Amino acid sequence: MNIRKVLSTVLVIIWMLTIFYFSHQQGTGSSSTSKKVTEAIVNILDIKKEMTEENKEEIVKIIEPIIRKLAHYTLYMLGGILIINAINAYIKEDIKIIICSSLIGVIYAVSDELHQLFVNGRSGKIIDVVIDSIGIFTGIAMYLVVKKIIEAIVDRKKIKGGE
Repeated sequence: MNIRKVLSTVLVIIWMLTIFYFSHQQGTGSSSTSKKVTEAIVNILDIKKEMTEENKEEIVKIIEPIIRKLAHYTLYMLGGILIINAINAYIKEDIKIIICSSLIGVIYAVSDELHQLFVNGRSGKIIDVVIDSIGIFTGIAMYLVVKKIIEAIVDRKKIKGGE
């Protein structure tokens, strides 16, 4: 097995374990983590230090659910990139790469939500599977676009080099 296959597979496993770790946090722990991230974002946005603590708390309450959903999307977008990169190391036919990557990503999103059904204070939500899947598909699409751009640049250099 070559180093690309090993490294790309290990990165997917690390990503999956990270998702599992976050999903295994009890409801209060998960909520605390997202609240801290949201508070940090609000503090960064308060550049002029004009907001009162009450204003900040109100803003945190409003945007925390959005931050949580963006975190789902972003983590799974990264997963989509990592998964398609790993699958691309094993399979060379584009349509099979896309189908395998999509299936692995969506099945993992479903299993993640099922896992949360067994964690105290957590629940599995269909909307999170949808958001996670959109993240997977976005990551896969980004990977494919970048791959095509790189291939076009390489092909152009080959043509120029041959003249």
